[in-house]
Parts: sequence; C-alpha cells; structure tokens
Amino acid sequence: MSDSERYQYLIDKIIELRKVWLLKADEGMYAMLEDNNGQEYIPVWPEEKHTKAYIQDDWADYQTEEMKIYDFLNWMKELSDDKIKIAAFPDDNFKIIPIDPLEIKNHLTTELAKR
Repeated sequence: MSDSERYQYLIDKIIELRKVWLLKADEGMYAMLEDNNGQEYIPVWPEEKHTKAYIQDDWADYQTEEMKIYDFLNWMKELSDDKIKIAAFPDDNFKIIPIDPLEIKNHLTTELAKR
C-alpha cells in the first residue's frame, strides 16, 4: 500500500471500529519512536493484528492496547502541546506516516461527522 492508502485505511478502520491500537509497557508508558532530529512519535495501528507484529526487540515486553476513538481524540491536544507526533500505521519496515496530532484529530472528526 502507498502511504496515502495506508493512512486512509487507518482513518477508515478507526472510524469503523471506533478504536485505535497502541503498544503499552507494564509501567503504563506507550511505545514511542524518535527520528534523527529528536522528534518523538507515538505509533498507532488500525487493528490489533498489525500491532502484534511489533512486539519484538525493544518492544518485546509491550502489550497491545486498544484506545477508544473519543479517548484518542481527546489525547491529541496533549500530544500536540508536548510536541509529540503520531506515527500513523507503521509498516513492516518501521516506515511511518508522520502526522501532527491535531491534523489526525481533524481528519477523524470530519469523517465521524460524515457518517
């Protein structure tokens, strides 16, 4: 899938299932990625099966966790304030679609309003 197809799939699945999937450590922290410039990202997936593929290496002790769509939407302001971006639907090679939290919030709320 292209990046735009992966992103649209993510948005569609979040709307359809009313949840998003993350990886969470026992101590309550979510898995994060960092790029070469120090920008931090929280990876999110559309379905648990995609998330499970990442429970390995540095994230071997993490568990999949679903977050309800409205909790996710409410969290976006905090992430934006903390300058943490969303790593939308990482692929098998850890290639991410970087997106600002308020942008994904806007996409999701726009789609929710349509349906």
